[in-house]
Amino acid sequence: MKTSKGKFQIGDIFSLKLNNGEFAFGRCISEISLGHIVEIFNYFSEENKFNTTFTEQRLFEPIPIDTWGLFGRRKKEGNWQVIGHEENFIPKNVEHLRYWGMAGEKVTDTKLMNIFDKDCGDIEISKVNSIENRELQFGHHFKVKGMEQEIFLLRSPWGDFDVQKEIELFRNRL
Repeated sequence: MKTSKGKFQIGDIFSLKLNNGEFAFGRCISEISLGHIVEIFNYFSEENKFNTTFTEQRLFEPIPIDTWGLFGRRKKEGNWQVIGHEENFIPKNVEHLRYWGMAGEKVTDTKLMNIFDKDCGDIEISKVNSIENRELQFGHHFKVKGMEQEIFLLRSPWGDFDVQKEIELFRNRL
């Protein structure tokens, strides 16, 4: 079942055409004020057909995307399309994810948010923005010293270029 044109929603299964001609697949897991949070599956195909047995295998932790630029009526970038929908989808294994970004007028006002756009408190920008405080960084995903149970990502919507770079990085790692 496809989603109505121009309305990206939780549970939508989508494809994106990679620069190498293959297709990657993902699912929308939540809506946030800046777009949507999606998961990218560790499944690739030369055809734009998704095998649903791979929905439990993420390539990397969920990411925020620029929904309007990728799925909006006036798509600006990439070849992304909704190819299906999972009714009553409830995200799993997301409690440890934190997205950080500007929270106020000052650059030093930084907030942590979860995938449901709920405030998880303040965090000093120096903790998340300095390399010496980061642990286990790979791509845009990282952990912060003293907070090793959580995974952090910048709360800024990704476009096609960013997603493709992260997919390439993680595929080469495997």
